[in-house]
Amino acid sequence: MERDSGGARLTGPIRCRKRGPGKPIPDSAPRVAVLPPTDPAHFAPPPELERIRICFEAADYRACVEPIEELFFARRNTFHQGLLQYVVVHLQLPQGRLPTLRRLLTQVLELWRPYPDWQEGVDVAAARQHARRLLAAFPVDRETLSAEEIAALPAPPAL
Repeated sequence: MERDSGGARLTGPIRCRKRGPGKPIPDSAPRVAVLPPTDPAHFAPPPELERIRICFEAADYRACVEPIEELFFARRNTFHQGLLQYVVVHLQLPQGRLPTLRRLLTQVLELWRPYPDWQEGVDVAAARQHARRLLAAFPVDRETLSAEEIAALPAPPAL
């Protein structure tokens, strides 16, 4: 199993094929790592984490995207990828499009599957539980939610 310089497990090969005048284009996206468990005793939260928390708790989900992307693109890992998709769920909730919401929440849960209940300063257990509660609250026989149904959905936990 391959690991990056920080000890994170890498997934998938990177292959390139030439297209155009000598420019290689990857066959697939760059590798995305599964981070090792965070040691709370030695964890120093990055400044982006506080920005994410403040914006998330203020329900300003769009403002969460940039700092999460900064963390993701700096380290290319499934934890921050899942966090980004979790925030996108909250951005998409007002539209009430159930297929999109179901797909994103299912992906979030899969991306976070290898992580402990606390990772990189985030209460993953509470976020997972919320994602499962949302999925369970979605009607199975419809494609959209009404504004009243959206308002009745469980509120997200603090990150």
